[in-house]
Formats: sequence, structure tokens, C-alpha cells
Amino acid sequence: MRVLVAGAKGRMGTVVSVGVERASDLELVARVDLGDDLAALLASAKPDVAIEFTTPETVFFNSRAILEAGAHCVVGTTGLTQEQRTELDTLAREKGCGCLVAPNFSVGAVLMMRFAAEAARYMPWAEVVERHHERKLDAPSGTARLTAELIAAARSEAPAPEHEEETAPGARGGRVDEVPVHSLRLPGSVAHQDVWFGAPGETLVLRHDVIDREAFVPGVLLAVRRIGEHKGLLVGLENLL
Repeated sequence: MRVLVAGAKGRMGTVVSVGVERASDLELVARVDLGDDLAALLASAKPDVAIEFTTPETVFFNSRAILEAGAHCVVGTTGLTQEQRTELDTLAREKGCGCLVAPNFSVGAVLMMRFAAEAARYMPWAEVVERHHERKLDAPSGTARLTAELIAAARSEAPAPEHEEETAPGARGGRVDEVPVHSLRLPGSVAHQDVWFGAPGETLVLRHDVIDREAFVPGVLLAVRRIGEHKGLLVGLENLL
């Protein structure tokens, strides 16, 4: 299977490129980064699948170019709007291609989100705390946003305190579907998330830590191998597990 990596010089792109090279059933046919002509490299390299790990500003245009070239697309960059996802879904179906958009390629993170949705059915008071390295561009992370959306969809209603006042704006975090989300950006961090649930007399905490970006590689390679079985847009690695 011929694979192109967009964003190949970035933190994730570098790790993923090595993972592709090590896989006996995959061939890395092109590395693309800032300043390269993606359309020209797609035409010359003719990948079966392209992996997109760039920036929120470029992810939509790159993903569209990949699908227009007739290649399947695996997207790990956050920042796509719902309108853009809909457009990519339509284009992928027209081209007979699959496109996976995954906020997290860690199997452990996927399990954490699944467990959080289950817990929310019984413990609706929930908050998300995510921590990443200081160079991460977006806040909250795509994983934290999806976790909050899953919690909101699973619980019957959003509980509200009788009285709440922020004496320092933002002290209670942001809100994603009425779920408080707190983002930390600190040197020494990779990707970490705690989901806190509270009930009278008890708390439940789900925690997931990535201590090395190698944790994402098995999920990316799984997506590369299986995205061709689908047509249109899929959101979340759990759809391929």
C-alpha cells in the first residue's frame, strides 16, 4: 500500500513517517511539508492513502486535494468545521474514497472516551481537564471536545449549580455542550486527559496519559490499512476498531 504523509517534518508527522517505513505492508512514497506542492506530489507519487498531520489552517485544503486526487485520507489534524466535514464527506463519496477524521489515534484514548460516555449515564456531573505541551495550537484539544460531546449525548440532562460566580473570568473553564472543559499548556507534557465525575459521597476519575507519541502510531497504521473499506467521512478511530 502506497502512503504519503503531509506534515512529515512535524512532531507527529515525523513519528508516523518512521512507523510507515517500518511496516512491511506499507511503502512511504512521499513526504510533504510546508512549501511543497501537495497536488504535484499526489500526482507523481500516486498514493493509495495520504496521512494529514499539518495545521488547522491547512487541513481542509490538504484533505480536499487528497480526495480530489483519488486517494483515501487519514486526518489527525483538528480544526475542521462541520461544514467542511460535510463537504469532505460529499467529495469522498463522489470519488469513491474513505476519509477518517480522528481527534486521537491512541487506542487507550478511544477506550477512555467510551468509558466516559458510559459513566455519564449514571453520573451526569462531569468535567474534563486536558493537558498538552506548550506548543499545541488549539484549546481545547479535539479529544477533550469529543469527550465532552459524548458525555453530553449520553446523560439525560446537564446539571447546573444553584449559584456559580467566576471572580476570575475563565476559572470554570470553557463549555462544550454544557460540559466544563479545562485546558493546560505546559512544557514537559505530551497528551493527558482526566475526566472527573461527581455524585453524592463519591467521585470517579478516568485518566489517560500519552508519554510518547509512539502511542499514536498503531492507530494511524490501523486507519491506513482499513480506511479503504469505507466510502465517505468517518469521525473517530472507534469506527475502525
